[in-house]
Amino acid sequence: MGIGKDIGQFARLNGEKPAILLPDGEQITYKQFYHHIRNLQMHMKTATNKKKQTVGILIGNDPEFLEVFFAVITLGWIAVPFDPKWTKKEVKQVMEDCAPDLCIASKSFLKRSKYFPERVVMIDEWKRIERPVENDIQVKWESFDEEIFYLGFTSGSTGRQKGYMRNHRSWLKSFYACEEVFGYGEEDVIVAPGPLCHSLSLFAAVHALHIGATFYMLPVFSPKETYNILKERKATVFYGVPTMLEAMLKLPVEKEVSINQPVKMITSGAKLSNATRQRIKDILPNGQVFEFYGASELSFVSYSDEQIFKQAPGSVGIPFPGVNVTIKKEDGSEALPNEIGEVVVSSEFLFSGYVNNQNETNSVFRDDGVSIGDLGYLDENGFLTIVGRKKNMIISGGFNIYPEEIEIVLKKRKEVEEAVVIGTKDDYFGQKPVAFIKWKKGAKAESFRSLKRYLKTELPLYKIPRKFYEVEQFPYTTSGKIARNKLEQLIKEVGK
Repeated sequence: MGIGKDIGQFARLNGEKPAILLPDGEQITYKQFYHHIRNLQMHMKTATNKKKQTVGILIGNDPEFLEVFFAVITLGWIAVPFDPKWTKKEVKQVMEDCAPDLCIASKSFLKRSKYFPERVVMIDEWKRIERPVENDIQVKWESFDEEIFYLGFTSGSTGRQKGYMRNHRSWLKSFYACEEVFGYGEEDVIVAPGPLCHSLSLFAAVHALHIGATFYMLPVFSPKETYNILKERKATVFYGVPTMLEAMLKLPVEKEVSINQPVKMITSGAKLSNATRQRIKDILPNGQVFEFYGASELSFVSYSDEQIFKQAPGSVGIPFPGVNVTIKKEDGSEALPNEIGEVVVSSEFLFSGYVNNQNETNSVFRDDGVSIGDLGYLDENGFLTIVGRKKNMIISGGFNIYPEEIEIVLKKRKEVEEAVVIGTKDDYFGQKPVAFIKWKKGAKAESFRSLKRYLKTELPLYKIPRKFYEVEQFPYTTSGKIARNKLEQLIKEVGK
């Protein structure tokens, strides 16, 4: 078995069905998609004599990205998507770690990225030249279950980026779990408007094409365009991050122009606030909202739907089918219900390790699963709550403080658009929590006074930030997460 094994069959049995839809009305049928894959495979096979290759993909959100991706992985080779936002230093590091035998690029990507790796083939040149397809292009999928097909790279929020390896089986098992939990299939049209070089949108797109569904591709995320796609039922499933939902909710949309279609909204990356959930429900009265907790190394861990949210609104839900979650204390023993500890995940969805980094791989793999340093607890009903990251934990005066817990409280205030808490050095306490606040438009700096009074009613004194800093914009990683490691520099910039 392998990812994409049935695309040839889809092309033969239902060749005129759209595999990919584009905003301008253009579509690529499964017959066309399969033909492009086969042609690219012949180019790849003649480009090198190596049996198994690693191929860098330097293409943006264009159909060619998915054509190259499937051409690579259905040969049993390894695909490495590149991010145009990477710095030259990061590109050099990725090149050293994955050592691609070949890079396939588009002109628009290279123009945007401003870096030009060696051994680059332009996708337009290959697609212009039709090559005869050999019969031996068919591959024997039975041997590919444990084969690595994809190398992704973390966003590098702290220090050096880490490359993570995925085998076919880990994603295939994740596909089955998503179909069971989210309830979508081959009749659906899936839109995931994030960059395909990031695992969330890539997973959604690859899953859609693996099962014979249709993927609606956007070159970049547009709140208005995405909203209209869902409203007009051009797509029935949405994959994205909460910031995308927030952007769509900010559109000047009248209540009578709500999305009446039964759309499935699947989101991950951060928890939705109660207010955001309600606003989604207002414009999506017949839709379903799913939140899931996961990570590049773990895949899908837990999920929350409307029913689960009502039972445990602060949790990240219950484990996916086939996932076992345990909470481990510092001494390695299992924590009691509601007792905070390290989250350890065991499933067939897990990654295969970090690229050229056995020490880091050994640090996350345990006898009973994988831990990436998230801290949380399971309640007596089996609902999982994440309280923060072990590396973010602040130890102040002997107390353990989880920044994410304070951030949740801060973001409940209507005048706060974004809040981040970190620990800084303190001669007396060891560390002290400080908060960075981005105000919503119209909020004034005097809000700090009311914010401090509010925190005294919601948190014990030792958890209240000692200092507050106003910021106009947070530093972000390439995957859209706040770069916490750069926040101390902001203190120097805004003044102590």
